[in-house]
Amino acid sequence: MNSVSYFDSIADKWNVIRSEYFEERLKHIALSQTDIKDKICADLGCGTGFISLSIADKAKLVFSLDSSHNMLKELNNTILSQGYGNVYPIKGSMDDIPLFDNSMDAVFANMSLHHIENAEKAIKEAYRILKPGGMLIITDVEEHNGYWAIEEMHDVWLGFSHKILRQWFDEAGFENIDITSTGLKCKGTSSKGEYTETGIFLVKGIKRGEI
Repeated sequence: MNSVSYFDSIADKWNVIRSEYFEERLKHIALSQTDIKDKICADLGCGTGFISLSIADKAKLVFSLDSSHNMLKELNNTILSQGYGNVYPIKGSMDDIPLFDNSMDAVFANMSLHHIENAEKAIKEAYRILKPGGMLIITDVEEHNGYWAIEEMHDVWLGFSHKILRQWFDEAGFENIDITSTGLKCKGTSSKGEYTETGIFLVKGIKRGEI
């Protein structure tokens, strides 16, 4: 089973599972970083819409990208049941985003980068789709030693160091790069009772040029 198959298999339970890993207020921290009112935004690795639906309450349009068909199906069910008319689920990978160059005012990626093998390319792809002056905001886990997550959750990265994040953002072309702790924790327990707790960071950068 790979990462996509794993998330397809748990999509209908993901909202409950996710709530056990990290707090709801993480999305509010991410969304507070830039003004999204009437803007065009993307949510990369959107899952069932944890951040997408909150973006949609303020933004003009939200393009919600995920590799898992079943995650997008769950999101679409919520879109239909709650009457959202400005959220567009798209199947695709963060390292090959099916969106036009210079088309997004803001791009978010919450707890998804550590599932992408070519994480550096994913950041470059986010830069490509942003308008000049647009912002990328990533929230994800600090480096940790919970190796069980590779087997049980199909994580590719056991978190990220601030050094490598700054390097990737800089090489992609971002300016005003800022990396901080959210003050929140991500917690999980393996099937064998192995407990892992690590911090959650927020990194953001602005695409060079003026809007």
